[in-house]
Amino acid sequence: MRRDRHGQGGFSLVELAVVLVIIGLLLGGMLMPLASQMERERREETQATLEAIREALIGYALINKRLPCPDSNGDGLDNDACPSAATQVRVGALPHASLGVSATDAWGNPWRYAVNGAFTATFTLATAGSGGGRIQASDAANCGGTLYGDNVPALVRSEGKTRNAGALEQENRDNDRCFVAADYQGGFDDLVVWVPATTLFSRMVAGGQLP
Repeated sequence: MRRDRHGQGGFSLVELAVVLVIIGLLLGGMLMPLASQMERERREETQATLEAIREALIGYALINKRLPCPDSNGDGLDNDACPSAATQVRVGALPHASLGVSATDAWGNPWRYAVNGAFTATFTLATAGSGGGRIQASDAANCGGTLYGDNVPALVRSEGKTRNAGALEQENRDNDRCFVAADYQGGFDDLVVWVPATTLFSRMVAGGQLP
């Protein structure tokens, strides 16, 4: 009788394993939608911050009549001394402190910044240069693919949750003038905004900084 009572009072290892598996499946089913929601919220937050950074860049140009250089020493400030060769794109960290914006995106990654060399010195309505970023929809030879913008004055990028995930993200990290702005796909989750020359010029004219 004592053995029977002991046998009826507990679970076998097999039963415990089955219970743990069921609990794991239930938790996994709940956590996956939660993770997806968190990722979506981070992307929305980062996109909103990128829009604010674009406005901050235009505001900086309105005050200084030029765009800032990348931050090269990690202090968050504009170097105020980068070469202004019109044929080169300057790629580096965003001078977030000079712009008064956050240092990182929603994943804790520092913002990446590219600026047309021709716009890092006082510019005019005739300024163009060939050192601006070329924004495309896909990675293609010689900066090919569907074109969104060419020789743009400035570009800011978030590396998203993943970093260097496949050819599209590698294109955004090779420090040339070609950048990919594409939908969330196949591991590619970079978020990119840029300052079109027409927008920059019109805001400068409206602000009385360009004739």
